[in-house]
Amino acid sequence: MKNSKLLIIVLCMFGSIQTSKPQQVIVTDDAGYTTPASGAILDVKSTSKGFIVPRMTTVQRTTLGATTPVNGVVVYDTDFKSFWYWETNEWKQIAASGLNLNSFKFGDASNYSTFEADGTLLLLGTATVWDDIRVSLITRGSGGVNPTFSQIQNSLFAYKFSGTADNEIFFEIQMPHSWKEGSKIYPHVHWAPNGTSTGNVTWGMDFEWQNINGVFSGATTNISTSVAADGVAKKQQITNIGTGIEETDKKISSIIMCRLYRAGNSDTNNDECFLLAFDIHYEVNTIGSREVLSK
Repeated sequence: MKNSKLLIIVLCMFGSIQTSKPQQVIVTDDAGYTTPASGAILDVKSTSKGFIVPRMTTVQRTTLGATTPVNGVVVYDTDFKSFWYWETNEWKQIAASGLNLNSFKFGDASNYSTFEADGTLLLLGTATVWDDIRVSLITRGSGGVNPTFSQIQNSLFAYKFSGTADNEIFFEIQMPHSWKEGSKIYPHVHWAPNGTSTGNVTWGMDFEWQNINGVFSGATTNISTSVAADGVAKKQQITNIGTGIEETDKKISSIIMCRLYRAGNSDTNNDECFLLAFDIHYEVNTIGSREVLSK
């Protein structure tokens, strides 16, 4: 009989616990704090103590990741000394001690900016940006078949390339320290016809590209493009020369020796053309370089 009464009491206790469903919980060392903050299911209040999330090593955290936690799980990594949270099948760092953002990614899994251990900003995937290497043609030397330095309009002058003969100009380019080494570069010209013909104008380039300590052999590579003139005199056009240059072994401070020409003897436009500018689009993945002569 006594055992039956005890069983009834225990069942009543469990029934009371299961049916009691508090909507908010307060954790506090302040006896006078009895009303939880509005909208909070858990309200932790103290002026002398902090709140500690689970602490674990990097190995323990990544092992936990192998179990595929739900999005939003937060832990403290004792090796990194930083907080991490789980989101879409990977751990993401929240913050690091002393604002050390090493390995912190701004972006998605493949396209992001990050700071490396030495503080260098690195851009990856579509986070890279583009810039121009600009050549001042006014100070460069022309070749054996020279374009003429002529008036475009009033006090404006530029090199004028013949529509019936091949003209050429020579210059050099040094790859900047912000360049993403080995990535493709895109040379192009800004130019303007001196007449209204819509025939094709051919711009070409012979070049040899060598790294520091490389030996120039004189074995050049040729690229060229033919494009129809717009038919409006003095109107600026931009033309890519070739489809880009890619030499994956090239480094910053490498030198490209160039011969730029207009094939006026063989293209189908007899109008003279002004060369307004030559430059190269290149991909940027760092702000400068860590060392004087290396990334």
